[in-house]
Amino acid sequence: MIGKLKGMFAPAPPKAGGRRSGVDVQRRFHIQLDVSSISSQGSMSRVYKAVDSESGKTVCLKVLDRGKNEHAHARASRHEERPSEGAIAVQVRHPHVVRTFEHGTTSRGEEYLVMEYIHGLSFEAVYQQNLGKTDQRMQWLAQAAEGLAAVHAAGFIHHDVNPRNFLIDRGRDLQAKVIDFGLTVPNAPAFRKPGNRTGCLLYMAPELMRREPIDESIDVYGFGVVAFQVLTGKLPYDVAASPNALLQRFRNPPTDPQALKPKLSDEVRDVLLKLVAVDRRDRWPSMATLVDHLRSIPAKRDVARPN
Repeated sequence: MIGKLKGMFAPAPPKAGGRRSGVDVQRRFHIQLDVSSISSQGSMSRVYKAVDSESGKTVCLKVLDRGKNEHAHARASRHEERPSEGAIAVQVRHPHVVRTFEHGTTSRGEEYLVMEYIHGLSFEAVYQQNLGKTDQRMQWLAQAAEGLAAVHAAGFIHHDVNPRNFLIDRGRDLQAKVIDFGLTVPNAPAFRKPGNRTGCLLYMAPELMRREPIDESIDVYGFGVVAFQVLTGKLPYDVAASPNALLQRFRNPPTDPQALKPKLSDEVRDVLLKLVAVDRRDRWPSMATLVDHLRSIPAKRDVARPN
């Protein structure tokens, strides 16, 4: 009888992707690791590896900082309310996008998300630690491009494409996944207007820096800078050259990637330069068309050996 009564008054489990309110995360989740303390994840939140007492599964628990996220929301659009990170994340379902199971507010009024836990390495670690050969890196980039294309297909602009927001899952055949929708906005007129300059400065598209109208092409540019780093270990411009180097990149052509890594194929060189084109009319048209192209081109060029 007592068990039945407990079942009657216990909160009903949410539907997949459902929103809940007043959740006591301290009681519900057993924290195993503060991921924020050992990685770059969580600039506007705290990210934990935790065991969910309701499901018994190991998950990633993300609790957002109220002040920082309210500020980001205000900058995203002055004309329309931006959906919460959780409301956006649950709408993007793809093998190369981190899976969000649930979102809502805690008993303290904070936004939270429950996601799949990825034991992984970021793309930043790939080029800093020189992980994987060029062919393997091309595979990871193609998977990441596919995930980002899924974000666009769901009707959103990621708005924070940088190496830390792509993880390689070491527990699942080294698959790459897009993470973090903290700055993501709907691909709608109110959010394409000039003014929202949130994101990572080194990966911002020229039109974003110039406060011009934007679209998903800003993600294409950011991905191009990421791909350039993953394949060459360098940015497509020299930020240390002068105090105005970040502005100069809008006027000067990017570095030739083959000058940094001569064995890159001509096809890889051409696509990298097209991804980071200053004028978006010259830029690669979409993430969706990029995926198959990355998988079809040889990563390395044949170099003739002297007789």
